[in-house]
Amino acid sequence: MASVRIPRILSLVGLALVVTGITFKLNQLMGAEAVFNAGAVVLVLGLLLWAVALVRAKQ
Repeated sequence: MASVRIPRILSLVGLALVVTGITFKLNQLMGAEAVFNAGAVVLVLGLLLWAVALVRAKQ
């Protein structure tokens, strides 16, 4: 179960960056698109790794 820790951390960090990007965009601050895109990439990577870990655990 320790292998699921990294995907969870990546998912939480990605989600935090996405929320930060949305907040920046609402306040019309510079860098909103970059922060949002980075968060989306990290979130998707974390979710994919989490899915792989869950599939491997079921086998």
